[in-house]
Amino acid sequence: MNYSHPQLDPSLRRFRAPNPLPQDPPVPPYPDADRMDPYRNVFIGLFDAPFTDEAGAVRKMICYIPSTAKSAWNMVLVFIPGGEDPAEFFEKGNWKEACEKNSMTAFFLPAPDGWKNDDPGFELETGVRALAEMRSNRYFQSNAPAVYCLGFGDGAKPAAVFAVTHCETLAGWGAWGDTELDGKLIEILGGGPSDSVPEIPRSKVHIPSLIIDDNESNTVRYFKAANNVADERLRNDFCRVYRQQPKPGESFLNDHACSEVWHGSCSDAEAFGYTNVISEMVRFLAGYKRWAGYTISDLRRTEVPEDLGMIKTEMVIGGWKRHWWTFEPTDYKLAKKDKYPLVVAIHGFTCSGEFFANNADWHYVGEQRGAIIVYPTATPFTCSPEGPRAPHFTTQQWNCGLEANLTDPAGPDELEYFRILLEETKKKYPIDPERIYVTGHSNGGMMTQYLMRYMPAEFAGFAPVGFMEDRNHDMRPEPDDGIARNIWFTMGEFDLTGMELKEGNANWGTVTKLCEHNGLRYEDGRTYVSGNFVHTVWRDENKVPLVRFTGVKNWPHTYSPEVAFLIYDEFFSRFVRHSDGSLEYLA
Repeated sequence: MNYSHPQLDPSLRRFRAPNPLPQDPPVPPYPDADRMDPYRNVFIGLFDAPFTDEAGAVRKMICYIPSTAKSAWNMVLVFIPGGEDPAEFFEKGNWKEACEKNSMTAFFLPAPDGWKNDDPGFELETGVRALAEMRSNRYFQSNAPAVYCLGFGDGAKPAAVFAVTHCETLAGWGAWGDTELDGKLIEILGGGPSDSVPEIPRSKVHIPSLIIDDNESNTVRYFKAANNVADERLRNDFCRVYRQQPKPGESFLNDHACSEVWHGSCSDAEAFGYTNVISEMVRFLAGYKRWAGYTISDLRRTEVPEDLGMIKTEMVIGGWKRHWWTFEPTDYKLAKKDKYPLVVAIHGFTCSGEFFANNADWHYVGEQRGAIIVYPTATPFTCSPEGPRAPHFTTQQWNCGLEANLTDPAGPDELEYFRILLEETKKKYPIDPERIYVTGHSNGGMMTQYLMRYMPAEFAGFAPVGFMEDRNHDMRPEPDDGIARNIWFTMGEFDLTGMELKEGNANWGTVTKLCEHNGLRYEDGRTYVSGNFVHTVWRDENKVPLVRFTGVKNWPHTYSPEVAFLIYDEFFSRFVRHSDGSLEYLA
């Protein structure tokens, strides 16, 4: 057993988004989006996704992109049995049906001469390179929360090693085959520090696991312990089911105690049927998402808008077919109030309203606080050479420019879209026009600042997360229209522009311009610390906090349910904007 490979260094941090490999073959040209069917995938079917392994051999990986695949795609890396052709492996199972049903893009990684399980570091490096190819944006825009792996035959062991080391990258994993690992190897890798909190070892990170192995292997035991499961004598058609047990005092706001370990025998799986098992494996994986956070990354069940009772509104706006999702709280359904606040929660680049609902959980804020929540969805369009982004792929993006100043002539008019969204929502629901708020993440944070610039009187509060308008140091002043713009910025320590307010950086540049617009002096900002949150607040002469900036320690480029509740309770709920454009602070 070779323990000397650099990939086996237990202190090596695993990044959720590894650097993409050089594009060889090059990325194909993306066709323009169909304005009347913009969410239809531009690439569907089987495609080549080759890369070169550490020994210089070309691994002829292939991928299947289903017609049902959505923005912010589900992706699974499949370590197929050694010596098998990936196309034949794909065809002999019901992979197409399973992927179509679960909106799963599958990458089939071959090992022509068999998997080198006596050299796990080499094959771990192979998996890392495969993941980089998956994240290369060759045929679609990938997204971090929905990445999984599976292993079959002798590919079960490299899949198990990959799952142990990438426990904070994967939202789930599975294997069908011998998963017994070298005892020293699993001890070395499992004892290494987790990516987010080095004080917590990987062996304490819960990850949903579906293992078909005739033996109670050390891998099975490892993942049962990692998931803190109990034997409740549960089983399904081919596996025993072990459910994660919550720990005393555990918080369930960002992370949920929802993981499971399924363990079955090969004979039970064969009796259930190969194609049925494949379907169940893919369904099992698609049921989980792993979201970045400031502690161990947060595992939650996948939720779809229909299951949450959300209502889809679809219409043609400016020649583009657009839609958004609306969540109605119980208070509204029981007619407990005459008017309801409205929060518009905007997703980031390549994402969707459906995706952001899973990420931010604003509908839970709406349910608890009696607010109606709308999740808009950007339309995919191909960037033009004249636009602020370089042309590359067709994907969901808000046409508001890099610094909320520039728009792309190839894209839609977002101000028209949001005006109609607000008009239609106010027609259908008894919205309090003085309590309409907007928040967004990343590209959605850009869109939030774009709305603040051009539609300030429509909203009583702006809360962009993960993007500062002065990122490239060319932000224009806000229009001199006499309308106060109350705003709360949130940035993570490992975010696009970090969490520091330092003279000359984008955070400082954006905040100083907003302070200037609101008649505040940057020097008068007051800072206080609450746990991982470092808040700086600028108040006017009446002590109204018009500008806030929060840096979150150990936080990446993300948005969390905790932040959604914080923004509503500490900011949105305290402001109303009257019909004359003036703000009133209620606290």
